[in-house]
Amino acid sequence: MYSRWTPDEHRLFLEGIMLYGKDWKKMQPLIKTRSLVQIRTHAQKVFKKIGLKKIGGTLKRKGGKRN
Repeated sequence: MYSRWTPDEHRLFLEGIMLYGKDWKKMQPLIKTRSLVQIRTHAQKVFKKIGLKKIGGTLKRKGGKRN
């Protein structure tokens, strides 16, 4: 069953990004209420919402210059 991410889950997700980058397996113990697939899917939606896309090993804003 699908349920929205709570503010606490999203905060943990953002902490996980800061700690582990895109290593979802390392992030999973931090967000105990979500599966690995749910974390990865949430990341895709968050990145899309803020206008980031993956280019090679880096992230780039849509229409922006590579960092």
